[in-house]
Amino acid sequence: MRIKNKGSQKHKKGPKRQKYQASQKEHPDTRQYLQVSEIHANHVEAQNTALRRRNSAYRRRTNTYAKTEGGLQRTLDVHQLIHNFVRPHWTTGVVPAVALGIMTHSMSLEEILTTRRAI
Repeated sequence: MRIKNKGSQKHKKGPKRQKYQASQKEHPDTRQYLQVSEIHANHVEAQNTALRRRNSAYRRRTNTYAKTEGGLQRTLDVHQLIHNFVRPHWTTGVVPAVALGIMTHSMSLEEILTTRRAI
């Protein structure tokens, strides 16, 4: 992930920042010079949109269902479990965990809710 440094830096002293800057150290095999047309946030925006659409506690301005960080984290965990283990992806037709080879078949919501939590 790279951050776009916006605004003029002419008024600042010292070395100027690059236009696109990595927020943390990248893997050595990562291409360092990407074309501007290759940089986009479509996947992140799609994930955020899906999260707001499917998670009412995340969507609402009044935090009625998740009044604490722990409550909000529980709803985000449920969303992530359903996304990765229950709902098939619309392009591949399989659950992401199956596509990555983590599991052999998708889980039902009942299986997830009856599975004991590992701490």
